[in-house]
Amino acid sequence: MKISFPQAKFVIVATLSLSVSMAMCTLILNDRLKIMKTSELIEYLDRYLEIDKIPDASWNGLQVQGKEEIQQIGAAVDACQDAIDAAAEAGVDFLIVHHGLFWDKKLERITGAHYRHLKALLQAGINLYAAHLPLDWHPEVGNNAVLARRLGFEVVSGFGRSGAADGRSIGCIAQTPQPLTPAELMERTTSALEGDVRADFFGPKMIQRVAIVTGGGTSLLSEVVAAGVEAYITGEPKHSFYHFTKEHRLNVLYGGHYETETFGVLALVEHLQQKFQLTFQFLDFPTGL
Repeated sequence: MKISFPQAKFVIVATLSLSVSMAMCTLILNDRLKIMKTSELIEYLDRYLEIDKIPDASWNGLQVQGKEEIQQIGAAVDACQDAIDAAAEAGVDFLIVHHGLFWDKKLERITGAHYRHLKALLQAGINLYAAHLPLDWHPEVGNNAVLARRLGFEVVSGFGRSGAADGRSIGCIAQTPQPLTPAELMERTTSALEGDVRADFFGPKMIQRVAIVTGGGTSLLSEVVAAGVEAYITGEPKHSFYHFTKEHRLNVLYGGHYETETFGVLALVEHLQQKFQLTFQFLDFPTGL
């Protein structure tokens, strides 16, 4: 388990009295620990992420209600038991995840693991907020846009049909000023993801335009062919698409479903920290997939 804490800096004012000095420190500390109403944060997130604009299997938005005030935010890719328990131990009031607990617009029986998830959240008073596809497409804090920037690419258009009425895409097409060799793109991707990357290089020997869809994007390979890009970066590989990739002469890099989807939740809570001065912790539980 990895938990990251934003670095805090405190100013201590010298005084003639120890008691006065302690009081000054307390005032400074309380001033930095901002408190926000939960309803206000939910309203902001729903609007900023345009939570209802993309059809999605996920119940996006607030999934489990908790405390009415927020002082500390947590971020995790998955609403797994490890992340929930770590959030409770760390005193998190509002947990933002990419993969929530409720899917396909149906309620599950509150038994087994589902019961344990909800029990832990309710006992700790943690609000659980999920943002799935809205956190993929977002042009500022979305998984795909952030990964493109980390790779040194500029986003030039959307990619991947989402089913949204306004035609917005799930992923993006991005380009670099100078073409890269497959080896150079592999080096950049490995550096950005800080983990293992699988590459199937069957396509062009020089790469300038890439399509990006983090997570599970193999179902969009036919759109990659139609887009005419030189490479595709996604998360999780699938056996049934290997021969499709080879026979259509594509370059495809797989950075892992989990690793490629850490970017969005991290960028979102960093945005909230800057805007509302709320502290956050990233609860990191990699799956290796």
